[in-house]
Amino acid sequence: MANLPSNQATPSRWAHFSWGNVFMYGVLIAYAIISIFPLVAMMGISLMTLDESLGTAGRTGLIGRMLPAQVDTTRDISPCILVTTDTYFDAVLREQVTHTRVLIDVSDEVAAAQGHGFRTSRTAEQNLVRNEHFRIPFFSNYCAAWRGANLGQYMWNTVRIVAITIAGTLIFGVTAAYAFARMEFVGRDTLFAITLATLMIPSIVVNLPNLLLLVGIENYLTTTWICGEVERCIIGNWPALTVPFMAQAINIFLMRQHFTTLPNELWEAALMDGAGHLRFIWSVVIPLSKPVILVVVLFTFIGAWNELAWGLLATPGDETWRPIAVGLQQFLDDEAPLPHLRMAGAMITILPILILYGLTQRQFIEGLSQSALKG
Repeated sequence: MANLPSNQATPSRWAHFSWGNVFMYGVLIAYAIISIFPLVAMMGISLMTLDESLGTAGRTGLIGRMLPAQVDTTRDISPCILVTTDTYFDAVLREQVTHTRVLIDVSDEVAAAQGHGFRTSRTAEQNLVRNEHFRIPFFSNYCAAWRGANLGQYMWNTVRIVAITIAGTLIFGVTAAYAFARMEFVGRDTLFAITLATLMIPSIVVNLPNLLLLVGIENYLTTTWICGEVERCIIGNWPALTVPFMAQAINIFLMRQHFTTLPNELWEAALMDGAGHLRFIWSVVIPLSKPVILVVVLFTFIGAWNELAWGLLATPGDETWRPIAVGLQQFLDDEAPLPHLRMAGAMITILPILILYGLTQRQFIEGLSQSALKG
């Protein structure tokens, strides 16, 4: 084996330098900063007092007023989650009662010091005798927003809506995608093309036709035992908020694309063992399609969680099933003079999505790469 020359030049560290790579990374870094800035600004304003959020606390420049590093957070942190035993006169029962309870409590002093004005979460209870067990430090702006916007009830409504929608998507979406991918029937390709064509129609355009259709179905069902005497059988109830989103075209498309990549030998083996289509879906297709199904679940979760226009149309004057996006919109309108509370409410609303995406980011990217590369 020939020896290499001892005087062979070592490649320079700049040998692979490229101005194109510098430009590409510069664009990506700039895009990342622009994308993350609204979230950072929202978080920073949510920690400010009213004066700071309005820029009247001696700050100069927009950036200086928004960055969290410039915020004196010691003024904004106060104990507002309280475990206590209270004795007070209940105006409804017209008697003195004693309860041990967990409260979201922002004192009048803290509300005044932080610029909440009259937006305090204190309840008007007469002759209150309080025996505090302990307090938990928390951001007072977040407590005031949670209590003032009734976000707890809206979030519970949305969790139920999301759960029902995901369950329906896994039933109807998976079976529809499987039929388009693995079954032969007359008009299959035409029907799939029509399904894809609906992706070109903005969702806001079909809201009114969907509403009219659901109203007609509800009027018909009120004459049967299905609805009977129920005042809001569909509109203002969970069917209106979930059923129209159980078979979204984008979800069917993603799953169908992945199902077509499964080897036909698996179906032939299952057929020899006496399995039908439903057994094949449950035992073979779903276990081999977990990344894609996770993507569909995430898309369904985000869509149901962020739905605003349809939530307003489907819940007219009724908060029983009103989703969190609608509750937040009402809160933003009510608290227009208080930007720090508006940003705190918005942060509470988006935190579940950020946490879910952070936990499933790798599986999300994997599922997209598996489902959309083969047509």
